[in-house]
Amino acid sequence: MVPVIKGNGYGFTSEILFEEAKKLGVSRIAIGTVWELPQALAKFSGEIVVLEPFNSADQNATLQWKSILQHNADRVIVTLRSNDFVAAAAAGVKLAYAEGVTSLHRFGISAQELTSLKISDLGGITLRGISLHLPIADSTKVFDATSEVSNVINAKKLSGKLSEIWNWLKLFQEFATADHLPLHMSLSHISNAELTELKSMCQSYGYNFTFDIRIGTSLWLGNKQALSVKATILQIHELTDSQRIGYHQVKSGKHQRLLVVSGGTSHGVALAAPTSSSSIRKKGIAISEGFNQAIGRVRSPFSHNGEFLNFAEPPHMHVSMVLSDDAQLQVGDLLDCRVRNSIAAFDQVLGL
Repeated sequence: MVPVIKGNGYGFTSEILFEEAKKLGVSRIAIGTVWELPQALAKFSGEIVVLEPFNSADQNATLQWKSILQHNADRVIVTLRSNDFVAAAAAGVKLAYAEGVTSLHRFGISAQELTSLKISDLGGITLRGISLHLPIADSTKVFDATSEVSNVINAKKLSGKLSEIWNWLKLFQEFATADHLPLHMSLSHISNAELTELKSMCQSYGYNFTFDIRIGTSLWLGNKQALSVKATILQIHELTDSQRIGYHQVKSGKHQRLLVVSGGTSHGVALAAPTSSSSIRKKGIAISEGFNQAIGRVRSPFSHNGEFLNFAEPPHMHVSMVLSDDAQLQVGDLLDCRVRNSIAAFDQVLGL
């Protein structure tokens, strides 16, 4: 297992997660970009994988790489694409993964590029193995990979992701064996069942691969019942009918109370990435929310006794203004708040 610690540290902050990684006793972690390396090197003493590939066309990042690798190249594993091996070596890279492009279609070399790659192309870099970044949803099956597998395992029951992994595994087996490189694969977004099946396939074909699994969201946020987000009521204003409130002086309607609550855009409140409306239910929710926004009734992520409160206006940087008719709520009370940890910045992280 290779814990992934990147960005906002999944809401806990990276600093806290570095300490948690130490408690787990792991010798290697993964981070997002070269810009996160200084903190990671200072807080974690083991090996650090940088997931975003080295890119010689990014001049600012290349200068950052050169500066950091002068003294830390022996414990930084850089992700590489084939056309950047020589430039990476010139920047001081010593250890690397070759990343294969997957159905995610984000970064990576093609199968043809790997097939044509020679050990002399590496520029003296030690290749630790191949890295794959897989989609969360199952991918389309790679049939040229499953045809050989079908002699031992029923290819019809093979997941698309597993057939995709197997295709890369076979290619890297040929490349690595010819040049006596480690038979190692670093993977993301693979289930325990798929990993067990992958190991079985390797054993059946005599492939002596080792694997590491990069885990971020499911490691830090996997048990939703263990986590809760709270916001504090900082101020309460009693309202008259249709009183104008907020920066934009909107009318309060028939609501009786205005709550000023801790938590705004700087904390990640009401920020959301676009979602793919892949079902009728999700499309219905999107239409309903759009209609409510059009008539000025926008549900906030703050709730009390299971009922979500409406925003009085868009959230401010550090606080939000929400409307309520509950006479029992007082200054200092806590409201539940629904927020994505991957974009959140909390004032306090308690209970660790």
